[in-house]
Amino acid sequence: MLFPNGRSVGEKIFKTVGSEKTFQDAQQICTQAGGQLPSPRSAAENEALTQLATVQNKAAFLSMSDTRKEGTFIYPTGEPLVYSNWAPQEPNNDGGSENCVEIFPNGKWNDKVCGEQRLVICEF
Repeated sequence: MLFPNGRSVGEKIFKTVGSEKTFQDAQQICTQAGGQLPSPRSAAENEALTQLATVQNKAAFLSMSDTRKEGTFIYPTGEPLVYSNWAPQEPNNDGGSENCVEIFPNGKWNDKVCGEQRLVICEF
């Protein structure tokens, strides 16, 4: 089975294989599997992702970015965020190139450089 570890919330299922990739590679893996990077839209969805990140003890990429307009994070569909769980003082664009979002094992979000490797979780 390609994605043995998963959590379901409502209509969504979040799954991981435990590997780490860059944002672009993670996006490609999820798309090829028929899913996408996670777009948590509620505390319940964020909690399911937190559980997967905690089991792996790794931060994971989420689908959102601010590549279109610095400081304005949006879903891949172009919609504004309807839910967020930023860590204190985040997003801060540290170093001027943090355009992606990661979720920590504690459930908090941080803006991150897209070229770094993080846990791959896909949303189906």
